[in-house]
Amino acid sequence: MDSPDRRFPPDAHDAPAVNHAGGIARLMGDGALFGRVLARFRNEYRQAAAGIRTAHDQGDTALALRLVHTLKGAAGMIEAVPLRRQADIVEGLLRGGAGDVHGSLARLQDELERVLRELDALALTLPERRPAAPAQPPAEMDHAIVDRLMTLLDEGNGDAVDLVREGAGTLAAQLGEGCYRQVADLVEGFDFDGALALLRERAGG
Repeated sequence: MDSPDRRFPPDAHDAPAVNHAGGIARLMGDGALFGRVLARFRNEYRQAAAGIRTAHDQGDTALALRLVHTLKGAAGMIEAVPLRRQADIVEGLLRGGAGDVHGSLARLQDELERVLRELDALALTLPERRPAAPAQPPAEMDHAIVDRLMTLLDEGNGDAVDLVREGAGTLAAQLGEGCYRQVADLVEGFDFDGALALLRERAGG
């Protein structure tokens, strides 16, 4: 009898790599925008696990941490739950400086490849997003969450991805849905400079 792969729970590969319904719900039901997010993930993250491994092998823990944190945020955005979970494990091991980092990186590579296989297979069925019409900013804007997002973008901090995802409802209410979608699209594509410029324009700065 073949021995089980102890790196994975028994049903790890039975579940979908990406929760499409959850991802669309996270983006307020915008399936076309979710398609764009998936396309960008496919283009931007094919070598993500390899880049993290290279940084770790070269002793650049700070870079490895930044890369894995960014991958974790992107995986969360597309609801790639197993990949996000594994990225979180790798991030914890890198921060702690102990444990089976190489084994965890191997599993991260496996999970990333599983996500990419699923996205590649579905690529032709995903809707294509049409540009949203510009939206007028609300008369009054609570600058707390917007200022925080602008600071993260200015620093090039990957936490901006998490903030755009977790604060979707608040940001959409403050910026206007059309502006939020434009900002989210830029942030998800890691065009932080473009997103920052748009926010400054909307805020009148």
